[in-house]
Amino acid sequence: MGPFEKAQMFKRVVEMGSMVSVARAMDVSPSAVSKRLAELESSLGVQLLKRSTRSLSVTEAGEHFYQEVRQINSQWQALLDETVTLGASPAGTLTIAAPAPVLSRVLVPMLAGFKAKYPEINLILQSVNYDELPLRSADISLARQIEGFDSGTLVGVPLCSYHNSLFASPEYIANHGMPDTLAQLQQHLCLCYGKESKPYLWQFACGESVEVTGALVSDNTEVIVEAALQGAGIAYIPQMIVQRELDSGRLIPIMAQAVSRHYAMWGYYQKLSYLPVKVRAFIDFFRQCWQ
Repeated sequence: MGPFEKAQMFKRVVEMGSMVSVARAMDVSPSAVSKRLAELESSLGVQLLKRSTRSLSVTEAGEHFYQEVRQINSQWQALLDETVTLGASPAGTLTIAAPAPVLSRVLVPMLAGFKAKYPEINLILQSVNYDELPLRSADISLARQIEGFDSGTLVGVPLCSYHNSLFASPEYIANHGMPDTLAQLQQHLCLCYGKESKPYLWQFACGESVEVTGALVSDNTEVIVEAALQGAGIAYIPQMIVQRELDSGRLIPIMAQAVSRHYAMWGYYQKLSYLPVKVRAFIDFFRQCWQ
């Protein structure tokens, strides 16, 4: 068994949590697994796993090695998929990492059309906090453009632009009236994205800004949207996040000219000598849907 196969065995031990489970899956003895891992550690000159009679844990060096092996494994699979699909339709598994609201409200509405066009691509949608993006183990990560991003291993490309706008339910407007000026927002119930009970400054592309006090404050986008649907106040969020609610009339735009500056949604993927066909297919389809 060569170093690559031993590294793959180590990866499986980390993911399955025990050598016994890996031995059973590979139809070998636990002692054979233990021996191969010991050989791997000896060749690397570091301890990857801490072993005891009852537990198995990964060392700091082991965690670093595991993440690198995952990355190599992903690139290897991408190479296999790329080679198989040369001259054919894109195929394989595409892992997309993004914040939860982007997955559920931007990507999910695209799925039917994407699968119809690329039936041989299987999708894995992975929810990741914004501060953990881009995710190196994913084929592509979606996030608002990361300021100052610099990586020797990842490439970022713009996918679409968007801005924040004001939205409320028809019931809220019926009960509280339609604001005519930005200043009037201070007399309305506002739904603020954040973690603190404090005044929030809503800034607009026209150069004006208004300080509002949140009738409700949350760092969960779904909470903000649901509160707006329930008539709890006015939300200041991207239109692409609430497009379904706008199409159904459950939310309506408030002062359509009052928008934020433009932001950019970017896709980040591994810097390779080639761009996998499945990643290119996704990028092109996303741009068609949201540009």
